[in-house]
Amino acid sequence: MMLETVDRRSTRKFLLRLVALVLLVDLCLVALAAFSLQQSRAQYCERVAVQTQNLSLALDSTLAGLIDQADLAVLSVTDEIYRQRAHGGLDAASLSEFMVRQKGRLGEMGSMRVADAQGIVHYGTEATVPGVSLADRDYFTQLRDNPKLGLVISKPVVGRFTGKWALILARRVSAPDGSFAGIVCCTLPLEEILKIFSRMKIGNGGGISLRDADMATIVRHPWSGDFASVVGKKSMSPELSRLVASGKTGGTFFTKTGWDNVAKMVTFHKVGQHPLYIIVGLAAKDFLAQWWRDLVKLSVMVLLFLAASALVSRLVYQRWLQDREAEAALLHSKQELEQRVAQRTAELYQANQQLTTELRERELAEQRLREGSNMLAQVIDTIPQSVFWKNRDSVYLGCNARFAQLAGLASPEAVLGKTDFDLSWPDVHGYRAADRDVMENNRPQYHALAQLPKADGVHWMDTTKIPLCDENGSVYGVLGVTEDITGRREAEESRNQALAFSESLLSASPAAILVYDGESGSCVMANRAASNLIGGSIEDLCRQNLRELSSWRAAGLDRMAEAVLADGQTRHTDATIRSSFNKRIDMDCFLSRCDVAGKPHLMFVGIDISEKKRLEQENKLIEAQMLHVQKLESLGVLAGGIAHDFNNILMVVLGNADLAQMRLPADSPARENLRQIEVAAGRAADLAKQMLAYSGKGRFVIEKLDVNGVVEEMAHMLGVSISKKVVLRYQFADRLPAVNADATQLRQVILNLVLNASEAIGEDRGLIVVATGLRQCDRAYLADSCIDDGLPEGSYVSVEVSDSGCGIRPEIISRIFDPFFTTKFTGRGLGMAAVLGIVRGHQGAIKVRSVPGSGTTFTVLLPVREGAEMAPVSDAAVPAALWKGRGTVLLVDDEETIRKLGREMLLALGFEVLTACDGREAVRVYAENRERIVCVLLDLTMPALDGEQTFQELKLIDPQVRVVISSGYHEQEVARKFQGQGLAGVIQKPYKVTEMSQKLSEVLSG
Repeated sequence: MMLETVDRRSTRKFLLRLVALVLLVDLCLVALAAFSLQQSRAQYCERVAVQTQNLSLALDSTLAGLIDQADLAVLSVTDEIYRQRAHGGLDAASLSEFMVRQKGRLGEMGSMRVADAQGIVHYGTEATVPGVSLADRDYFTQLRDNPKLGLVISKPVVGRFTGKWALILARRVSAPDGSFAGIVCCTLPLEEILKIFSRMKIGNGGGISLRDADMATIVRHPWSGDFASVVGKKSMSPELSRLVASGKTGGTFFTKTGWDNVAKMVTFHKVGQHPLYIIVGLAAKDFLAQWWRDLVKLSVMVLLFLAASALVSRLVYQRWLQDREAEAALLHSKQELEQRVAQRTAELYQANQQLTTELRERELAEQRLREGSNMLAQVIDTIPQSVFWKNRDSVYLGCNARFAQLAGLASPEAVLGKTDFDLSWPDVHGYRAADRDVMENNRPQYHALAQLPKADGVHWMDTTKIPLCDENGSVYGVLGVTEDITGRREAEESRNQALAFSESLLSASPAAILVYDGESGSCVMANRAASNLIGGSIEDLCRQNLRELSSWRAAGLDRMAEAVLADGQTRHTDATIRSSFNKRIDMDCFLSRCDVAGKPHLMFVGIDISEKKRLEQENKLIEAQMLHVQKLESLGVLAGGIAHDFNNILMVVLGNADLAQMRLPADSPARENLRQIEVAAGRAADLAKQMLAYSGKGRFVIEKLDVNGVVEEMAHMLGVSISKKVVLRYQFADRLPAVNADATQLRQVILNLVLNASEAIGEDRGLIVVATGLRQCDRAYLADSCIDDGLPEGSYVSVEVSDSGCGIRPEIISRIFDPFFTTKFTGRGLGMAAVLGIVRGHQGAIKVRSVPGSGTTFTVLLPVREGAEMAPVSDAAVPAALWKGRGTVLLVDDEETIRKLGREMLLALGFEVLTACDGREAVRVYAENRERIVCVLLDLTMPALDGEQTFQELKLIDPQVRVVISSGYHEQEVARKFQGQGLAGVIQKPYKVTEMSQKLSEVLSG
């Protein structure tokens, strides 16, 4: 046979090479498969580590937000207790209703309770069992013993009212003297926390637990069904113990968890600034399940490849033997064929490897995409912020559920394809400009603040926008996150105001305050009043020691101080001492103990009670009252003069505008400009009327009025004029006597006072009370008012407007009625000035009582008068057509512009006109032309001879002369001055042609 002729050595060499080649290829494939599986496992672990971190951060944000909102509710109830106590005592029904509203704003919160200093629960959102005490609870004792504690979070406890496990959030309620008065607390049921945990996807073997600062378990998900078996357990893995002991507040590691001994990827994270830790673990058997399936698939493929390579090797070997037997002579062709087969085998292997790699990468990419999408959707819908994303044209591509709720949409899908114009935001153009800035500059915009009107008021929104980029770095849209920070801002503002108020109260206190260390006796604090009273600088006082002061020993204050430090009881005494700075002082002394950082301190409060000081203070008060009365009189004269001159100027503006409109065709575009001039001048004339009201020269239409009726008629208007957060209440006295007053002016007084009260409350919640009453006022009471015009003693109807706003600082109370004085940015300073003028014009008085930080009360007093007749207001009707006359009118005014304007008006009405620049010239012109002149239009204020003197001279020349007085003061004021002297009429500046026509028609046709 040919086989025998085959070179056995060559065959053995070929066989060894073939086997070595196949083994090398198989080993490379196995090594590559093992490396791929190792890398795949590492990627799975990295992804699950990120997933646990995201879940822990989401739970951190949710729990921290829940605790902060519950804390805000507890703070609100605490502030409500202080507010009610400041207004006379606690109203059980009102307080319970307030707590129910607070609880309704946070669905996860359980009940709210209020306990007194003995721990007895008196108020709550649900019915309370009499006599139940919280005095043995850890949070109660902590708050009772430490007045500086803020929010206290208890260990898990079983509620004494509900019988359910819960966390207790509590805050201290202090008495006005700083002593412990009780607590306000709310519950966070562990069941509600479990509901939050149960919404997280953690697989069948995963777990979530919440631990306290001692790493004791509070609650764990999945729940075993019995809280008692879980609460307080401290079992944990060595890795977690090591990280917590090193002071870490977060970390991720792989371990077997202590509670079920299951291998997990674990992340722990501290919850906000609270002494709580959230621990999230995902089981390896869950997140490596797909890896094990990949391992089986790849192993099968490797085994198949090994079998195929062995089969191919056998076939090659057999074919090689056959070729060697059959074609020994064609060795070269056989070698070439073997090379071709080897090349094709390598190509097949390479193609197979490439296909396997592509399939694996595609499967991994699809899995990552699915996991990433699921995780992103879960996180976005879990966080408390509003999230949205748009394309380059600012068209919404999607949002989370919270943003859909904010935009008033039924579901997140409803936002698709909409723009900001479709959602009716208040500042659409500003939002779109911010979008363009972020996308065009590829630059994020952080924490942009904006106001969003809602049904319950204006809310502050914090928005962050970042550009969305593709794999090439090109911006294709914008992602935004919005958060409602209204509650946070209000809480911060309240805390800041409270702190500033405490500091200003100490520095501005008129009483001398000294604080000494109870152990060393050294002075640690002294205010300016103490420095002024004792005679030394603050630095000198702080260098003193209470146990070394000879003045204290002489007055016995050292023994009293030691007694106060020993038993903590406040003591009071009167003492006359000569200080270390050789100053004799008569004082009221109050000594009390206060604990600072656990150390006893002595607080000394001293008040100067010397007779000399009291007399000097009384003299200063009398002098200030006299100066105030003189200032009000001077300002009244000034305001009246300004209003008169202002009306002269407005006369020129309004009159020329009126003439211009008469001369222009009806379709002239300039008529609208002239109309705007008339409107603006009319508003300026209203300001002049307010100044006249302040000066007491305004117009009053006096009638007999029921004050209760006037206030009741204004109820609706007042309600819509103030902030929606302000409650307006009325307290009407029965059977009030009538007063003689102008109804319109009285309404203006009430409206101005109520508006000022609303502005004093600002954006906070508050109360305004409008009360009426009847008072018997003596001279001492009336002399203490802002208007002391020698008003008679007797009965006065009072209208009192009180608010719970910020109050008025003592240094500006004397200036609030000054014209043009205002504390508002957009104010003109005429509202309160007009109030003073109106009340003075009614022979009334006004009193002001204010405490900074507690509110202000304005009391308006109107005298009770008998026999006042009803005088309904009736405005003269404007004639339908412009009346024109004949004859000559003498126009007298010292202002050339008014003479020119009046001349044109009179010519337009058909009269001939003579003019005079002052009273002397007027008398001369009238004497020369008395037969021609049918009427004299006479200015009241002029040089040489004023209007009144000129009128008397004209009457001497012609007793039948018809004179119309023209003045910037109100016509009633002028008419009273000329009463009984035969004056034909009065016309008030500024006036228009129609008003001049009407007045001359009455004078010349009557």
